[in-house]
Amino acid sequence: MSNFIQKKAQRFSVSAIAGAFSLAAVCALGLAGNTAMAKEYKMKLATATVNDVQTEAIKRLAKRIEERSEGRIKTELYPAAQLGSNTRMIEGLQFGTIEFYTGPAAYLVGVDSRYQAMDVPGVFKDARHAQRTFSDPEFREYFMAMGESKGLVGLGMYIYGNTAFTTAFEGKTLADFQGKKVRVLASRIERKGAELMGATAVPVDFSEMVTALQQGTIDGIKSSPPAFTSLKLYNIVNNITATEDGVMGEVMLASKVWWDTLPDDLKAIVKEEAVALEPELYDFVLQDQANAYKTWQEQGGKVFHLPEDERAKLLENMKQATIELMAENKSNAEVMDLTLKVAERVK
Repeated sequence: MSNFIQKKAQRFSVSAIAGAFSLAAVCALGLAGNTAMAKEYKMKLATATVNDVQTEAIKRLAKRIEERSEGRIKTELYPAAQLGSNTRMIEGLQFGTIEFYTGPAAYLVGVDSRYQAMDVPGVFKDARHAQRTFSDPEFREYFMAMGESKGLVGLGMYIYGNTAFTTAFEGKTLADFQGKKVRVLASRIERKGAELMGATAVPVDFSEMVTALQQGTIDGIKSSPPAFTSLKLYNIVNNITATEDGVMGEVMLASKVWWDTLPDDLKAIVKEEAVALEPELYDFVLQDQANAYKTWQEQGGKVFHLPEDERAKLLENMKQATIELMAENKSNAEVMDLTLKVAERVK
């Protein structure tokens, strides 16, 4: 009888211990799950400018992501090139020291020359046409995947505005640009466009171009009117020539190093919110551009437009020269063909 009781007690003890271990394991798994769910991820959002659409992009995206992730992603904003020049910030993305960057696609030509396709001249009839092209699913899928092998995850696209020049001289006709030194982005497309106007193209980073203009290193800057007014360039020069030969394409990118640490639900949130933000940024840009022209003139500046026949010929020459340049490289030709095809389909 005593042996029976002893064996029963032993079986009970084993069962109790096993049950305790099972309960502990369940609790541990639950705690681990809660810990994973509660884990926070830091996201530094960087750009080179202030008081413009790029700044709006990082502010609005940060707000969207923090709210939708319920605080699991904590954001920090770094406008005004606080984390370095555009080139340094792009390198930061690749190394994983910066989680998010937005800026001109043309600054990425050193990573992949196909990025300059957003800046092709003479293709988009207006900003909304560019918006329809860049928002097209076929174009988006191709363009956003281009940098992934180089450590860049594409999230979204928008524009800074239509292209224009601000100059120390009155640019009423192309003859006025002959021999002048104008700042452009580093892409071959931008440099070729300036050359077709008779000017000398001088690539200068955004963070350095005001000093270059003040010192007379350059005679003008190609960018977009909101950039001219946000930097108060009307205190340095008086003139804008609204060539509007194209748009300044902008990208929103995440670091793949950081991206690969995110759980799938947070990846979805970040990507979906970036795409959802795009229409807001286009609306902001068009209003900002109209305000910029108005502000420029209120500050005593002048706005010129090339004679229509001269502008039409320039745009056609720019377009053809761009097609020829992009055809020199197989991958560039591929993205150029895609851009032209989609632009034609959605015009």
